[in-house]
Amino acid sequence: MVDLWMPGAARHPVGNTGAMNGGPARAVWHITSNDRDWTFKNELGWFTGGGANVAPHLLWDPFTGQIAQMFPADSRSLSLQNAGDVKTNRTGRYCIQIEIVFTAGETVSGKKYATVRDTPCKNLDQIMTWLRSLGIADTWPGGAPTGFARDTVSMDVWLGRGGHYGHNQIPGNSHVDPGPMPNLFAFGPTPPKPVTKPTVSLAHVVYAAKHDPAAAQGHASYKAEVLLVEKALQAEGLLASQWVDGSFGTRTLGAYSSWQRKCGYSGSGADGVPGKVSLERLGLKHGFTVTD
Repeated sequence: MVDLWMPGAARHPVGNTGAMNGGPARAVWHITSNDRDWTFKNELGWFTGGGANVAPHLLWDPFTGQIAQMFPADSRSLSLQNAGDVKTNRTGRYCIQIEIVFTAGETVSGKKYATVRDTPCKNLDQIMTWLRSLGIADTWPGGAPTGFARDTVSMDVWLGRGGHYGHNQIPGNSHVDPGPMPNLFAFGPTPPKPVTKPTVSLAHVVYAAKHDPAAAQGHASYKAEVLLVEKALQAEGLLASQWVDGSFGTRTLGAYSSWQRKCGYSGSGADGVPGKVSLERLGLKHGFTVTD
């Protein structure tokens, strides 16, 4: 179960929650762009007070690392304008709005900062970890923002593709923020890559079983696939390790015949030449998939 309130963020609920419309999860990045006030405290006071009608989910100070949250993840926030009949704040299962306490060209501790990318980005790893936990993909469907200019994505992209967006990319909006951003995807633990199972071609292993084993070994992919089958038969206790060699010889034929009998086959159905059903059952138990 996901955390609808970001761990470590100070909670400042402003009420006025609203349901989401569903679809791919996404995050939208903004900057506060306040020429008169660059402090987290005062920006938080605004969004929880007189500016609550435009409040985001998160307020983040990239210099101090302070983070506050005003809406739970499963509620729309109020930082975007509608695009005609499309209520952009409600697009997606989650549409996390993040206001960065930053103004282009601001000076902090005597140093001038042109973009968010130049800041220390303190605690951005915590934000990215939470966004990933919500299923927000590490991608910019409209490309990462490169400047302070409009770069509006199509409505089809906005409605159909999850990931990260700049405020400058959202249909129906006129803002040009957030400007150049850091490489978000270098922060926090990256999501694990999906495990891909090796594949075994039924046609390849049947060829190896029916033909001279040495001829079949001449096909490198055939040998690799036969090895997968032999390792599975070994794991079943049907084939000794010295015969796990990528050659579908008589020992492997006998072992596979035993597997077929375990699957309920007999007679010609247990001749040691793999059939699709028995091979799929072996692959299901031992981590490979079967193609024709």
